[in-house]
Amino acid sequence: MAINRPASIPFPVTDDDEELLPLPELNLPQGMTSLGRTLVIKGEITAAENLIIEGRVEGNISVPGHAVAVGRTAHVTADIMAKTLTILGEASGRFTASKKIELRQTARVVGGLISTKVEIIEGAVFKGSIDPSKAEAAVAVGKHRFKEGRPNMSTESTDDNSTED
Repeated sequence: MAINRPASIPFPVTDDDEELLPLPELNLPQGMTSLGRTLVIKGEITAAENLIIEGRVEGNISVPGHAVAVGRTAHVTADIMAKTLTILGEASGRFTASKKIELRQTARVVGGLISTKVEIIEGAVFKGSIDPSKAEAAVAVGKHRFKEGRPNMSTESTDDNSTED
């Protein structure tokens, strides 16, 4: 029994972009990246633009001059350094922001918050520490590491001699 296969469709080779079909619009503002719900990343993320996370991320995230949003469907286990950080989903780690950290009502956060301005909306669950005194130094170190191309922030000591048993 013969299988009917369609004839090959030739790929249009052209130097004229106007003849190609346009890509679909994603409705993301210029300078913004969105990591979707089904995306799983283990490692380091560095960016020079705003970042929205809806998927699962484990590692380090360094976006020193821009905003990071952890969406409702996100599961993040990471150290994050950003200009502003808004969390709506699940996150654990060390979170540093030069301007503001905001935990929205659906946030479930475990870890340390380092920023001079922290807002926890009623309904958010937070277990950890808040240290505004280290914000300036932590941001300076994060920006330096970003410029050097090595965003690993997990080796930082916290000057915290407390232990949990």
